[in-house]
Amino acid sequence: MNRPSLRWLAGAALAGLTATALVAPAAQAAPAPAAFCADGSTPMVPQDEVTSTYDGSTTVTGLTVTQGTTPTQFTGTYAGHIEDALGTDASGEGVDLLLFELSGAGIDSGDVKAGIWAGMSGSPVYDQDGRLIGAVAYGLSPSNIRLAGVTPAGYMKQVGTDKLKGAPAKVKVTKANLEGASRRTAAAVTGATAQQLKTVKVIAGGAKGNAVANRTQARVPATSPAAKSVRAGGFAAIGAPAQIADPLVPGGNIAVGYSTGSLFSGGVGTVTAVCGDQVWAFGHPMDFAGETSLSMHNASTALIVRDDTGVSGSYKQVARVGQQIGTITEDGYAAIRGTVGLIRGFPVATTVKNAQGKVLKRYTGRVVNPLLASNAALGPVLGAVDFLDNAGTGTARLSWRIDYRLPGGHRGQLSNAQVYSGQDSLLDELAGDLGNDIYALAGTDLADVTITGVTTSLTLLDRRDIDYRVAGAQVWNGRTWVTLKGRTLAKHRTYSVRPLYRTYVNGKPKTVVPGTRTTFRMGRLAAGRGSVTFAPRGAGSTIECFDAGGGQKICIDFGDEDEEDEGDDEEYRNFGELLTARDALVRADRADVVAEWGWKGRKSKGTAKRRAAIVAPGVVSGSYKATFRIKR
Repeated sequence: MNRPSLRWLAGAALAGLTATALVAPAAQAAPAPAAFCADGSTPMVPQDEVTSTYDGSTTVTGLTVTQGTTPTQFTGTYAGHIEDALGTDASGEGVDLLLFELSGAGIDSGDVKAGIWAGMSGSPVYDQDGRLIGAVAYGLSPSNIRLAGVTPAGYMKQVGTDKLKGAPAKVKVTKANLEGASRRTAAAVTGATAQQLKTVKVIAGGAKGNAVANRTQARVPATSPAAKSVRAGGFAAIGAPAQIADPLVPGGNIAVGYSTGSLFSGGVGTVTAVCGDQVWAFGHPMDFAGETSLSMHNASTALIVRDDTGVSGSYKQVARVGQQIGTITEDGYAAIRGTVGLIRGFPVATTVKNAQGKVLKRYTGRVVNPLLASNAALGPVLGAVDFLDNAGTGTARLSWRIDYRLPGGHRGQLSNAQVYSGQDSLLDELAGDLGNDIYALAGTDLADVTITGVTTSLTLLDRRDIDYRVAGAQVWNGRTWVTLKGRTLAKHRTYSVRPLYRTYVNGKPKTVVPGTRTTFRMGRLAAGRGSVTFAPRGAGSTIECFDAGGGQKICIDFGDEDEEDEGDDEEYRNFGELLTARDALVRADRADVVAEWGWKGRKSKGTAKRRAAIVAPGVVSGSYKATFRIKR
């Protein structure tokens, strides 16, 4: 039996179809290629395509900056992936760390051969068609090897919308989680730890102020991930931000700051992608803070520094940071993301003067992260470093005003002033009271306070530590000043008295100088004996100061020895009480004068007391009590 031909079967089938069925179905459109940007630009390679189709012969290119601001190209080959190394996304899908062996851009070229260096974080990696694969973000060893861990682009794109879960900062490479690697690569990395490349941390102030700037930031209360990062220190010195006209581009530098201008502190890495005014960078977090406010800048690279110790790793040396051009608003595990043109934060201004009142310099900037508002205290510290030109010895007067806003549009100010002196401690003292006032307002839960500005004025009185210790007392006898102690005074008269200060310069006793006069009047019933006591403001008679040697003085309050130490955490019932407490700062150059004497009437007797306050030439310490007799 002959079998019907295929042409016949096709014709018979068509004969049985209705006319409507003869209409051919519409051809399905091919799926649009994956793109990083919402407008379809910057095509990208999905993670699954990399892990399922790439092998050791797959080549890639990338961009990063090794000097200046212009990106240079590097190349590489696929080396495998570490399964689920970056945790899982919200849908439960694992996020792999992609491995590439890279070459060029100071990695293995020229005189550097630095391996995968800190500051490459965010460097985009592309396939041969120019599609974005992801960003260099992890290193496998500080020993200058060429193997880099790349965060997939698709998961960087989701920062701020699709949180990665279970994401570790370090990943142990094992035979079980290493996939697609050659024997050579497997042998090299099995047992190693893939960890996030360090962000290159920098701070303004130059080399001279670097140590104290790090020390000042280390005092920021550890109330947030950003604060903990700042407290950890390790910031390298740079100058204040300057103009860099170049825009942010993929593979270009990006600086991210907690504060800007003369007060800049932050980190430097690399831009991965730019979509309109949106910028993605790093391929790992800055502080893993989630929603955040960090300034965004361009930056210039000086050179790549090779580490031959195998301990800290090679890194990018930053030459300078540009002016703020935007704000980072998301700090997620897979990337940081920000908006060009968005400027946040409050302005900070510090004016530095000499003892004659001449303006020496002005420092300006913005504190962008509200949780690091205390960074505003850096201004006076940097000013003192620049002009005292020592490690922290001197005498200075600091005044400050903190402007703030409350809900409903109410605005207010907190103003204070203080005089400081110290040997090797002045710089730390300058940041103390100011920083505490800022933190008290920014960190309170008694009101929704927004700081809108901090203005400070620093007067450098002397490059030496000058202390004024009360050493005597004098009274005006109508013709000249004479010693008060042991003198006989007539009642029913007005007397002018003044303290004598022994100046101590850098801990050594020097000259005796007179202080400001004050007056008191004894009544006609005064009798017996009297006294005049000079003591630092608030000290009363319960504080005693001792010379501990080496220029150090110890003051002890013997007043409330049996009371429990309540610690530093004051409790206030409302915001008004908090303001009152912060406004009650005791000035170190203020002294109390207490004059007292006995009195006797026909049927009663008692003690009369008069109080006054005087301004000392500088930081005052010690106390002195001069007794006198009252003439009958």
